[in-house]
Amino acid sequence: MADLAAQKPDEGETRLAALNAAKLFGSLMVTWGIALGVRLMLPRYLGPQAFGVLNFADAFVSTVFVLTSFGLDIYIRKEVSVRYAHASEFFGGVTALRVGLSLALFAGMQGFLVLTDRPPETWAIVHVFGAAALFTTIGQSLAALLHARGTVNELSVLNIVSKLVWGAGTVAAVLLDQPLWVVGLPLAVSELLKLVVNARLASRYLQLRWVVDLKATKLALLGSLPMFVNLAAHTIYNKLDVSILAVVAGDEEVAWYGAASLLAGLALMVTPMIGWVLMPLFARARARSDDEYTLVMRRSLELVLAIAFPTSLFMALGANEWVTLLYGAAYAPAATSLKVLSSIFVLTYVAILSANVLILTGRAWAQAVISIGGLVANPLLNWLFIPASVKWFGLGGAGIGAAISQLGTEVVVTVAMTALVGRRAFDRRSVSVIARTVAACALVAALDWWLLERAHPALRLALDAVLYVALVVGSGALKVRELVAFVRTARSTPPLQPAAPLNATPVVP
Repeated sequence: MADLAAQKPDEGETRLAALNAAKLFGSLMVTWGIALGVRLMLPRYLGPQAFGVLNFADAFVSTVFVLTSFGLDIYIRKEVSVRYAHASEFFGGVTALRVGLSLALFAGMQGFLVLTDRPPETWAIVHVFGAAALFTTIGQSLAALLHARGTVNELSVLNIVSKLVWGAGTVAAVLLDQPLWVVGLPLAVSELLKLVVNARLASRYLQLRWVVDLKATKLALLGSLPMFVNLAAHTIYNKLDVSILAVVAGDEEVAWYGAASLLAGLALMVTPMIGWVLMPLFARARARSDDEYTLVMRRSLELVLAIAFPTSLFMALGANEWVTLLYGAAYAPAATSLKVLSSIFVLTYVAILSANVLILTGRAWAQAVISIGGLVANPLLNWLFIPASVKWFGLGGAGIGAAISQLGTEVVVTVAMTALVGRRAFDRRSVSVIARTVAACALVAALDWWLLERAHPALRLALDAVLYVALVVGSGALKVRELVAFVRTARSTPPLQPAAPLNATPVVP
């Protein structure tokens, strides 16, 4: 962050972003802790068969209900960040449209479940998850309004409270041996709670009015369209593998692959911070200066990858131990899938930040086309690798094939986006940092291989961690002083109000 500090583009907004990031990150860590405990409990207590059904329902509903997102949250953080009153012009109309579309989606899902001979128990959990998805979609858009406004105090507390409601309800349903649809019910209740409270907060801080303005709604949807196409394509190809596994390999393979995906998803724990904090900061920085925006984005990429690299590395190195410890021996076939999946998420972080560049520089449609390319590539790769992996690896092989397909898809998407962004995404310093970090990961992996049969797993992973820290700090890949300075700024700076008033004229085109 030293270069950024020297330039001093707007210290007030940078400090506000740092303070909001600290608050939201603290909230995120608490909610992640709760979610981690509950989600890691589910596979062990439900067993592979029931967990496979639950995982199918989750993936199926996520694939269908992404259609109600409209790409609106990115549009909100981009546009409402500089014109708060704009929220009331489109939000009521978009919400009405979402509710109407959801009714049609519920009918369509039921038709699919009947045609594929899914049992009534699966019908129930799918529709409960569908209600939760609708509440989540509206609630997240309301939260995006608050992020754009720079008001996150109540939001941080609400995230924790709602997660406690979900966690306590889910644990109670599992321990009392309730049907699967009851296990999903606390999710719907917690998301409805967030929706109601976020609506009140948006009314207070943005004077949000729930009116239907067809013209403004149409303009907002058109403005969100490229982000929507990208989000829909990305979500579908990330969830499509589970549906394919359910059809060709059965619920048990879905359970093993779902368990691996759940653990691998921990590597994406800071992804929400990019949308919550960095997107509004990027929008304001670009409104002032393209050079300032580029510099903020490059330094942010370094900080994000400083978390992504070690998380992915140690998830892969300890895959066998993590799976057996958390899920039990019944999920041992998931370990190899986890090793493959854990390598994806460094690519994902680069793709997310590259996507921000494309959106804020007016090339959102190019990003959408790339994601459509991923949607085309993913089923082809699944068709190629799943049958082959079953022959090569046997038990759990279908999940390994799905994981390889996901990795291949992410490589295609990330390379395409980074090539399109070009030098804007990286400078000499960031390339050097990434190269040194990759070298450190390779050396740690070599040490881990040498220790595999020579040391206890706990000692092996501890030695790996010591070597990794020594390498990234010693080589300058991790700049400790800059990280400490950033945290101190966040902790010592009092809250500041965003610069734009409620009736500000839009600056971002």
